Amino acid sequence: MSTPTWKAFHIHFIILLCFLHSSFSIAISVGDIGSLVALRNSLVQRRDVIPSWFDSKISPCNWTGIRCDGPSVCQIDLSCTFLPLDLPFPNRLGEFRYLKHLNLSHCALTGRVSANIWRLGDLETLDLSDNRLIGVLPPSLSNLKSLRELVLDDNSFSGSLPSAIGQLQNLVELSVHANSFSGDLPAELGNLQKLQSLDLSENFFSGYLPSSIGNLMKLLYFDASQNGFTGALFPEIGNLRMLRSLDLSWNSLTGTIPMEVGTLTRLNSLNVQSNNLNGAIPSTVGNLGDLQVLNLQGCRFTGNVPEEISKLTRLTYLNIAQNDFEGEIPLSFGKLSNLVYFLAANAGLSGTIPEQLGNCKKLKILNLSFNSLYGPLPDGLAGMESIESLIFDSNHLSGPVPDWISNWKQVESIMLAKNYFSGSLPPLNLPSLTLLDMNANMLSGKLPAEICNAKSLAILLLSDNNFTGTIDNTFRKCLNLTDLVLSGNDLFGEIPAYLGGLQLVTLELSKNRFSGRIPDQLWESKALMEISLSNNLLEGHIPIDVAKVSSLQRLQLDNNLFEGEIPSSLGELKNMTNLSLHGNKLTGEIPLQLFKCTKLVSLDLGSNRLSGPIPKSISQLKLLDNLVLSNNNFSGSIPEEICSGFQMVPLPDSEFTQHYGMLDLSNNEFVGPIPDSIKQCIVVTELLLQGNKLCGTIPVEISGLANLTLLDLSFNSLTGPALPQLFSMRNLQGLVLSHNQFYGSLPDNLGSVMPSLAKIDLSNNRLTGSLPSSIFGIKTLTFLDVSMNSFSGSISLVFGTTSSLLALNASNNLFSGAFGDSLSNLTTLSILDIHNNTITGSVPSSLSNLAALTYLDFSNNNFQETCAKAKPCLPNQPDFPSIGGYPPSPLLTRASVWGIALSATFISLALLVCLLRWRMLRQEAAVLDRGKGKLVTEIEPKSIDKLLGKKSKEPLSINIATFQHSLLRINPASILSATENFSKAYIIGDGGFGTVYRASLPEGRIIAVKRLNGGGHLHADREFLAEMETIGKVKHENLVPLLGYCVFADERFLIYEYMENGSLDVWLRNRADAVEALDWPTRFKICLGSARGLAFLHHGFVPHIIHRDIKSSNILLNSKFEARVSDFGLARIISACESHVSTVLAGSFGYIPPEYGQTMVATTKGDVYSFGVVMLELVTGRAPTGQADVEGGNLVGWVRWMVSNGREYKVLDPYLSSSELCKDQMFGVLAIARSCTCDEPWRRPTMLEVVKLLKEEVKKKTGPHGSC
Repeated sequence: MSTPTWKAFHIHFIILLCFLHSSFSIAISVGDIGSLVALRNSLVQRRDVIPSWFDSKISPCNWTGIRCDGPSVCQIDLSCTFLPLDLPFPNRLGEFRYLKHLNLSHCALTGRVSANIWRLGDLETLDLSDNRLIGVLPPSLSNLKSLRELVLDDNSFSGSLPSAIGQLQNLVELSVHANSFSGDLPAELGNLQKLQSLDLSENFFSGYLPSSIGNLMKLLYFDASQNGFTGALFPEIGNLRMLRSLDLSWNSLTGTIPMEVGTLTRLNSLNVQSNNLNGAIPSTVGNLGDLQVLNLQGCRFTGNVPEEISKLTRLTYLNIAQNDFEGEIPLSFGKLSNLVYFLAANAGLSGTIPEQLGNCKKLKILNLSFNSLYGPLPDGLAGMESIESLIFDSNHLSGPVPDWISNWKQVESIMLAKNYFSGSLPPLNLPSLTLLDMNANMLSGKLPAEICNAKSLAILLLSDNNFTGTIDNTFRKCLNLTDLVLSGNDLFGEIPAYLGGLQLVTLELSKNRFSGRIPDQLWESKALMEISLSNNLLEGHIPIDVAKVSSLQRLQLDNNLFEGEIPSSLGELKNMTNLSLHGNKLTGEIPLQLFKCTKLVSLDLGSNRLSGPIPKSISQLKLLDNLVLSNNNFSGSIPEEICSGFQMVPLPDSEFTQHYGMLDLSNNEFVGPIPDSIKQCIVVTELLLQGNKLCGTIPVEISGLANLTLLDLSFNSLTGPALPQLFSMRNLQGLVLSHNQFYGSLPDNLGSVMPSLAKIDLSNNRLTGSLPSSIFGIKTLTFLDVSMNSFSGSISLVFGTTSSLLALNASNNLFSGAFGDSLSNLTTLSILDIHNNTITGSVPSSLSNLAALTYLDFSNNNFQETCAKAKPCLPNQPDFPSIGGYPPSPLLTRASVWGIALSATFISLALLVCLLRWRMLRQEAAVLDRGKGKLVTEIEPKSIDKLLGKKSKEPLSINIATFQHSLLRINPASILSATENFSKAYIIGDGGFGTVYRASLPEGRIIAVKRLNGGGHLHADREFLAEMETIGKVKHENLVPLLGYCVFADERFLIYEYMENGSLDVWLRNRADAVEALDWPTRFKICLGSARGLAFLHHGFVPHIIHRDIKSSNILLNSKFEARVSDFGLARIISACESHVSTVLAGSFGYIPPEYGQTMVATTKGDVYSFGVVMLELVTGRAPTGQADVEGGNLVGWVRWMVSNGREYKVLDPYLSSSELCKDQMFGVLAIARSCTCDEPWRRPTMLEVVKLLKEEVKKKTGPHGSC
């Protein structure tokens, strides 16, 4: 081809290429614009969110969030910071083939991500955070070769991370925070050599952390917290030399911290809180010179706290709480000059407090509580000029409280309770002090008036000390005092009148020696809600002016010297829920006006000199569930209206004490039959009618009381069969029918119709027939007394399992036959009395196996020769020589020899009985000295081995006063079997305190088993058992009940009732069917129910409980979507006051009140803030965090911003298609939630007030059918 021709061809070819490129570009341009228009049309329902997209004057490439590069769309940013789209994921987004940046965060998009998104090969950033997206990440994710940022936070993605993610070689940020990802991490993560930020937190990942993560040499930020990772921390972590922040908290990692962590010299924050890590902290931690935050809380670290930590001079936050360290706090910690928070509660520390800590001039929070520290407060602490909260409670500190504490001008709370401080209380020249807790010390002397130099003092707790003197002028100038607790001291004199002029809400002066009359001025108070003056020497009449304290809810005047009649003016206290006048000298009848206190829940008038009948107007007390009228002179018949209370009704909002459904009318002069209406006492658990003159038969209706645990009808004149036909009470633990005139026989199936019995006393009646063998098949039976009757036949000791029987008295009957060796099954038997019967045969040789036996009486029976030849019949008896071994004396006949031998045997047995009885009486005396009212004291083991290994069954503790259901004590084998060795398949939750498993007991009952994190170091064995028994008494319809527990080696398991619908947070964010199931009426029911449960913890149970971790995941839902607050039992139980110091920075992000960061003091108002956030979640449907950068990026700040900008209507969850009536109610709840989340604690309502406000919303917003 000639050169000119070639040139011409070349020119034409270039022109053709330009034409084709131009045509293709125009096509692409038209395609992208067309796709934008199509995308806009798919969003037309929410044109208010993107108004510029619907403005015809604005070209598509100028729409909000759209950026074009020439003809192609390269960016789509619809981050819905303030208004969500609330639409399904737009499928057309995958059509923009040249898209580089896609941001759809905070848009409340639902459904699955369209598959074509994963084919956008030019995509560099993809942010889908804070939506409601579901599904898995497909392997086609590997197509996004240019991707630098992948952010999927706060969705409901599930499944495992695909190994294909390792092909995204350009990835700089990978964040999947707060989803439902699970499974092992792919080792291919180590291929992401450019990765700088990796956030895997709040998912369900499990397995080992892959060592390949050590290849990520550019990593700056690594967060794998709140997952289920196990195994040891890989040594290759030392390769991450660029790392600034490492958070592995709330997992199940084991082993030690590798020495290689010391190479992370650029680290600013290291958090391994709440794992199973153990061993010593490596000394190489001292190399982390840039470290500012070190959190080692809640693991199992041992050894000494390393001195090398003192090299971390930039450290501002140090948390070593809840570990098993030993030894002292290093003196060199005084070098930590930048330290602001030092938390070491329950860390195993001992020794003295180093005075060098006083060199930490910036220290604001110092928590050394629950350790074994001893000695005085060192003078060096006077230099802590910035201290705001000092928490040293529950140690062994001693000596005086020094005067120099007045140097702490910034201090707001001082907690020194449960130590051995002595001497007098120094002046408190502390202008910022609001809380002083010095309960349970050895302080003495007079209470100085200088206490009131602390002008801000609101809560003063000085109970259980040795203070003496009067308080005539002590608190006169404490003008901000709201809680004054001085119980358990040696204070005397009269109660001063000026107390009525203070701002007191709680006045607790019980267990002192106050005398005289209650001053009239006390009743002038406008704020008092609780007055406890019990166990003093107060006298005179109860003043009529008591009615002036209209706010009063709880009045306790027990065990004083009050006399005269009960004033009728008490009936004017319309808010009163608890009245106790027990143990005084009150006379007269119950005033009818008292029954106008219709909110009464507990009324105790026992042990007085009251008389007359029970008025029929008791029917007005519909909320009553605790009535004690025992030990008076009441007469007449028991009124039919007695059960107008004791109904299954919601607990009153202002209830202050835990009740047990007690109806106690014992030891009076009541006559006539037990009314049939007794069947209406639905919630009664203890029915005590003993010591009256009741007659007639036991009404069969009593068997309908399903909650009854103790029935005592003894010392009356009741007749008829002791147990009527069809008398079945499966929960009954105590049956006491002695000293009546019952006749007839006992049903053969007694053991099956009353399988929970622990005590049976049928003595002193006219019962006949045989003793049913099934009675010995009751596994829980510990006490059986059938003496002084006419039972006959043999005593058949047949047991299904080894018996728990401690005492058996079958004396003074007509029993016959022989005892078999079945006595050997009674391994726990302490008392055996069968005298005055006609039992034959020989004394069973198995008696020698009963090591616990302390009393034995076989006298007046027809036993044969009791001692075999040359063998003792009981242990430690001398051997009897063989009679045939000696020649007969000529002075004695054979009959004489036998007479002497038998006499000697009888005398020996008599001496043995006397010896055993003496031992028994000594033990009984010791029991009575230790605690009145307990028949058998609980035998707590001194070690875990004794609890689980040494005995096959622990005797059930009987408390005659209460007969509450004991907590289940399930053995570890049952738990392992029910969960298949804690298989992941049974996991139903993984909360802050541990992992929760679904389990099924052999009898078919479904339970939830919480396996506590780091169980072994939570408490010592005795403390843990005692605390569990206390927590088990907390009963409320809106609390998840603790059913039992198990202790095994270092493990702690809690057994809870199973909640079918799981936790609230799952329904709010992770359930596809949540919109239908969780409509607004259901959400409101959940809100009110959980509020009532939390109010009960704050105000209902004594001691009061602060939850400290209220969040939507701790609100569980039963099959009817009724709310139950969970995990409350793991919060610290506190005394009857309004605050308690947290041993850690309690709570979860988004729920923590702002003041916790400064004071570290957990209060009821902190719980109120957290609950306010839950209310906001219910109203908005949004998560507590992740709301962009509006006022801290949390839900509280976002709601404030929206309301302040007049966009209140946009706050409501758009998924709720509610009527206007419902919307009005939603706005009402929103207003309550906003008051709960005020920054200033004093501006927040109490939970009682929250419940009241919510109930007002019910009244205002109900339609014709009772709901919006």
